[in-house]
Amino acid sequence: MFTCTMSGAIGREQAVRDPMSLEACGRRRPGGAVGVRHHFLVIPSVLCAAQAAHMMAEGIPGGVAIEHQHGCSQLGGDARLTEQILTGLGTHPNVAGTLVVSLGCETVQGILLHRAIQHRGQRAEFVGIQQAGGTLAATQAGREALVRLRDAASADPVVPISWGDLRVGIEATWLSIRPAQAAVFARVIDDLLSRGATVIQAVPAAEGGGGGVVDIAPVSSLPGLDGRRAETISYATPTIAAGLVLMPAPETRIAQKTGLAAAGAHVILSPLVDGLPAGCPVAPVVHVGIAPYARSFAGDVEAMLDEEPGPGAAQVALGALAAACRDETATELLGTFEMAIHRIAPTM
Repeated sequence: MFTCTMSGAIGREQAVRDPMSLEACGRRRPGGAVGVRHHFLVIPSVLCAAQAAHMMAEGIPGGVAIEHQHGCSQLGGDARLTEQILTGLGTHPNVAGTLVVSLGCETVQGILLHRAIQHRGQRAEFVGIQQAGGTLAATQAGREALVRLRDAASADPVVPISWGDLRVGIEATWLSIRPAQAAVFARVIDDLLSRGATVIQAVPAAEGGGGGVVDIAPVSSLPGLDGRRAETISYATPTIAAGLVLMPAPETRIAQKTGLAAAGAHVILSPLVDGLPAGCPVAPVVHVGIAPYARSFAGDVEAMLDEEPGPGAAQVALGALAAACRDETATELLGTFEMAIHRIAPTM
């Protein structure tokens, strides 16, 4: 018998389970979505408020403060993109409540960001550093706001979740790795779709006139995805689409993770072909190390993919995704995550 219990932020199932089955618990949000984490996100609307945001989240169970280099002296599309991504992260289903922290004189106005997050149905609070009379007063007000959010979110029921409840984001790197390894990711996508999950696949995008990601190749030209029906969404845009969804994205892995999370991916699959494993502030990241490069990081990834993968490789990756819905990933255990908002135009 599968039962849901609660230990900290995520549900744990106590009996022996099929490693490829989901058998996980989540929290049902007031709007009906489920989350596989129970985060309380602190969003500085501008870099200048980042230190205060970290001070507010420190020691708060489930508290996560993000940091970004934007919000000040941004114009046009850049300001809109920053607002869009921060709003998407603040309304993510893994987030039970969001606190927006504003300095008070930034381009991306914190009070407007707070209203946008509330408008999407998220529990949200706002603290202005200048309005509070300084950083220490704002920090105290922010911590009190987080306690209110936690109290309100305690009413979110713990429920069993299925693959059909999930949106799985997948970074684009696998589209250009050796065919035998790429075929494993194609099988993972098939398995996820057959189990009812929505797959949001990041796809390398062409650059627009202002540097924004605007266009992607048709499905028929993407290795491993040809022949599949897919919908396309704009970068970092939440979607209600089901099945296979393509999202144009910048080339950088961190910007892809950020965009997938802002689009609502509950969990992200990351092929590690270069750099270091990197988490995401709101969504657990499952790293699949691509041999030969990632062998040196075998202890920091959830699965390894050999140059000539065995017949069970796709099931291992699927099992790692299921496990990430129940327990912390390697980057979560290490407490490391990154986010990136790419720039469309030069910043003043």
